Amino acid sequence: MYKKHVKWLSGLLVLMVLLPCLSVMAAAEDMVERWRMHEITFTSQTVYADPFNEAVLDVTFTGPGGAEMVMPGFWDGGAVWRVRFAPMEAGLWSWETKCSNTADAGLHGLTGQFTCVPYTGALDIYRRGFVKTVPGTRYFVYGDGTPFFYLGDTHWSMPGEPFETMFKTVVDTRAQQGFTVYQSEPLGIGHSDNGPGFNLRDGLGESDLAAFADLDRRFGYIAGAGLVHANAQFFYASELAEHDYGEAYLRKLGRYWVARYGAYPVLWTTAQEADDDFYDVFKAESNPWKIVAGAVGASDPYHHPLSAHMENTGSTRASNSEFKKLPAHSWFAAQTSPALNDIYPRTKIGGSFEVVKDFWDNGGGKPAILYEGRYENLWTKNFGARVQGWYAFLNGLYGHGYGAIDLWLHKSAYDIGTTSKDGIDTITPADKAVPWTESLYFDTASQLGGHMKSFLQGMEWWRLTPRFGSWKWCIPWQLTFLRGARYAVATIGSDTYVAYFYNTNRATGILRGLDSGPYRAEWFNPRTGESVGIGEVCPFLGMYFVPCKPDAQDWVLYLCRG
Repeated sequence: MYKKHVKWLSGLLVLMVLLPCLSVMAAAEDMVERWRMHEITFTSQTVYADPFNEAVLDVTFTGPGGAEMVMPGFWDGGAVWRVRFAPMEAGLWSWETKCSNTADAGLHGLTGQFTCVPYTGALDIYRRGFVKTVPGTRYFVYGDGTPFFYLGDTHWSMPGEPFETMFKTVVDTRAQQGFTVYQSEPLGIGHSDNGPGFNLRDGLGESDLAAFADLDRRFGYIAGAGLVHANAQFFYASELAEHDYGEAYLRKLGRYWVARYGAYPVLWTTAQEADDDFYDVFKAESNPWKIVAGAVGASDPYHHPLSAHMENTGSTRASNSEFKKLPAHSWFAAQTSPALNDIYPRTKIGGSFEVVKDFWDNGGGKPAILYEGRYENLWTKNFGARVQGWYAFLNGLYGHGYGAIDLWLHKSAYDIGTTSKDGIDTITPADKAVPWTESLYFDTASQLGGHMKSFLQGMEWWRLTPRFGSWKWCIPWQLTFLRGARYAVATIGSDTYVAYFYNTNRATGILRGLDSGPYRAEWFNPRTGESVGIGEVCPFLGMYFVPCKPDAQDWVLYLCRG
């Protein structure tokens, strides 16, 4: 009897010792870092023949102060359902499920809670919060209002990039190089012609989920690297021209995409070149991708910035955008690139600013990004690729999507066998044969992600106002009747001037509208990141006669008062 009591007491003591540990373990499982994705899994008690269509799951999350967010749940095979949520505020959160089938005890009426704790890492996207748009603000901001510097890398075949040997290397390298955005389309090499391994033409079923699971780990890895994922939905734009999905099904698919990926740091771009009609494939007014965009916007409680990748600006600009009419539309993903050659009619001194000015004047104050331009070693080389970044930021497109051969579209044969010219450089088939293992490390990546980004972040770049070739602000020199300076000028009032000269001679011009000074002047080399001091200068009658560039390459003149 004594031994039994001793054994019982010993067990009680062990239990008393372990209980606090078990409580800590349970609490640890319920601790979620702010802005990080938290997944909750449910098991349906009803057997559905077609779960995607027969049941709808919503989960209401209530945070500190009583704020509510309704996140759509999603079916993930068999009886498994999930919801993904990223809490925005530290404190206690509770949740409650609601299923369209109220008799399903595994999905309806369930409750729970977790504690959101501050993020302790170093990644800005979690320190400051998901990127958002603010009405009347022409650039993206983090959740806390801090301006977000958009520098993207383009991957139209993201699902087809080998995960271990390529995808992870590219993501990690671009993050280290200073990029902040990963731009993707769901086009997969070696997958079905309908997308990255799934076929949604006959509904969403079990056979499609492995491909979604593969996308999950890619979205997760991009988010884990601290990059914002500017992603398009499902498949190439032409799919909706070749097959009639119907409005109800498209709305369900849009909701499903938000359910799986809305709790990550993302930007929605709908479909490749869908705005306004995919080059006359659709009728602009009845473009089915508007249904997808509308469904994504309506289902997304975070209101992630939403756009539709635009046709080239010869076809579509802000002034004739069809998607800007949608309530959820909040930014423009523009496709354009500047002319590079420095020979043009006198009527276009300084180059034509018509396209960029269109976005500034007709975009309703929404952010506009140079989302797609010429890809390096496909349609341009280092010079042209570098110019695009500076051209964007100094002309009111506060962000740029860079792209390089075999990365923008892995193993692509598109335009590979031809010789291309960008006005300055010739791009040969040999140039286009460079593999991603080389193009990942082109100098342009460090010149944009390092030099350009550092230069602009050294000032309040979001306050720079583009001057679009106005002679009120800059008059370019003319070396002959037809030759002169190609440039972009932006200022912060009359205190700070940034003038980027990218003509292939040493011509500059006259800056105007300056105060009496003095100003500190210097040249910045966008290729090396080095500065060449000019010294203190005093304008004459509000003008500064810019000296010739140090050489015939592209240079940035920085002028700052005080």
